[in-house]
Amino acid sequence: MCSNLCNLLIKRIVLDTQPVTVEYQLTEYGWSLQNIIKNLAEWGKEHRKVIIEK
Repeated sequence: MCSNLCNLLIKRIVLDTQPVTVEYQLTEYGWSLQNIIKNLAEWGKEHRKVIIEK
């Protein structure tokens, strides 16, 4: 279902519970995107301000 890139970024963990529980965690490679995502979020906040002012 998930592409190879997704598999490198997110780890799927199935827990032995009733009902079955599935957790998702960022991989170390996924965490390497932290600064990029943070910067993109900041850009989005600034971009929103510009759009609202028009």
